[in-house]
Amino acid sequence: MATEQIMVLDERANLKNYEEALQTMDWRNVEQQFTWSETGKVNIVYEAIDRHVVEGRGERVALHYTDGSREESYTFKEMMQLSSSFANGLRSLGVQKGDRVFLFMPRSPELYIALIGILRLGAIAGPLFEAFMEEAVKDRLEDSGAKVVVTTSALVSRIRSRELPQLQHVILADAVEKTEANQILYRELMAASDAYTIEWVDREDGMILNYTSGSTGKP
Repeated sequence: MATEQIMVLDERANLKNYEEALQTMDWRNVEQQFTWSETGKVNIVYEAIDRHVVEGRGERVALHYTDGSREESYTFKEMMQLSSSFANGLRSLGVQKGDRVFLFMPRSPELYIALIGILRLGAIAGPLFEAFMEEAVKDRLEDSGAKVVVTTSALVSRIRSRELPQLQHVILADAVEKTEANQILYRELMAASDAYTIEWVDREDGMILNYTSGSTGKP
């Protein structure tokens, strides 16, 4: 005879009664939880990272990463500082609000720091599937007008920089040396100041540029 184990409700849970929440949910109330409802200032990075520092939760873990060879934890304060360094590094390269910066790399702390840094600057992030080969990568970087791409030493050979005149910089997340003039090492970029920076945007401004697979036509 099967038995059903009923878990004891954790009093710290945000959602204690799903059915009740479903009946009473109102998106207008949800919006009030975001600071922009009071300040009128919009940037998802502030909501996801910075506000937790401002509200006294800076030492709590924001990101825990493990992949078998690495196990690292980052607090909200550390993510704010690291992503500010990345954003300031991008700014030093001439990246501005609305510019396209693509990510062609596996999941790692560097990926998340880069993503948050891109959005912090008000630039538009574009994820690229790791399995894409040269032509698929070229199509998306060319169509988007990407100025910068962040990648790894294992994937950089699939980026045809010479065929992409608008692509100004290739940031190598894990390399220790550069092989092309337009390449920048991640550690060099992260030497930029971690002074707090954020670009406020409008609600209708772009944030993520995500291409379709292209299986039924041009993505």
